[in-house]
Amino acid sequence: MTLRIMERLAGRGWQIEWFSGAYPGAKPREVIDGVTYVREGGQLTVHFCAYRRYRTSKQFDIVVDEINTIPFMTPLYMSSARVAFINQLARGVWRHEAGPVVGRVGEYLEPVYLRPYRNCPIISISPSSIQSFRDIGMRGPMYLLPMSVDELADEIPPEKAAPQDIIVLGRVTPSKRIEHSIDAAAVLAAKGWGGRLLIVGSGKEQYLANLKARASAQAAPVAFLGRVTNEERRELLRRSSALWMTSIREGWGLVVTEAARHWTPSVVYNVPGLCDAVIDGVTGYVTSSEPSALANATWRLFKDHYTGLSSGAFRNSLAYSWDGTADACQDALCDVMARAPRN
Repeated sequence: MTLRIMERLAGRGWQIEWFSGAYPGAKPREVIDGVTYVREGGQLTVHFCAYRRYRTSKQFDIVVDEINTIPFMTPLYMSSARVAFINQLARGVWRHEAGPVVGRVGEYLEPVYLRPYRNCPIISISPSSIQSFRDIGMRGPMYLLPMSVDELADEIPPEKAAPQDIIVLGRVTPSKRIEHSIDAAAVLAAKGWGGRLLIVGSGKEQYLANLKARASAQAAPVAFLGRVTNEERRELLRRSSALWMTSIREGWGLVVTEAARHWTPSVVYNVPGLCDAVIDGVTGYVTSSEPSALANATWRLFKDHYTGLSSGAFRNSLAYSWDGTADACQDALCDVMARAPRN
């Protein structure tokens, strides 16, 4: 998302320096499509490298502090106009990914280490994420960016697999709660559904082994496809009749919009991000966070409302474009600069 926005702003005349961690094969500095990329440090040191590089810098009209769990803390050392770009809070993700002890500590500390940003303007990607920032005491102006995807749209509904397959696509990690999808597939199969649940993506071996054992124990019709190519991924989205997402929370849920480009509606849990990506009863269904609710909503989708929700998902997906996202980001940055005190 950041790349697509920066490419467009650079094309409109913005001078952009993008700082990130270094990685094998990457140059420490290069210019691509008008964006200057600066790379220093690694996962554990990139935040200190940013501080060392920019703590005395006054060359920027505005700084975008992009936060993915751990912030750069620019309010403590940069005097330029600033905006924090946060897709979502971690919150419950901590407990699912880091375990009960470390997870509880991380969840407790998140509002603490974000305190320097409590009056900072924030850019985010869903209304529910913005509300979650308000809930922990963030008081600055909030700006909402509409999401978009690179996925090309099928102008004509593609042929779906028969019987109807359901896809789960993305990282196979505990915070995605894929075991809920397996349980829901077993419930749906007991109702007479004859399709398969396709789990696409990679994850840690132990978690995958646990999921496979769970599917086997329930005789759930599940296929674990692992990592696939972009072409295979697109074809799976085209052939699947529904997408499931059972995450603990998301910033948005990009795969929902990607699936919709192929006339594939989604059934998702009512959690931050996903409750905005799916319009309940229009582009799919939003359910309570229970496998039985997921299965029942999908059964209703297949039996009574498939054509309308498939069409609704596709039409809604066309409303999102990277130019629209870049326009909203540019408006937000200009507003933040206009509000900033003059030095």
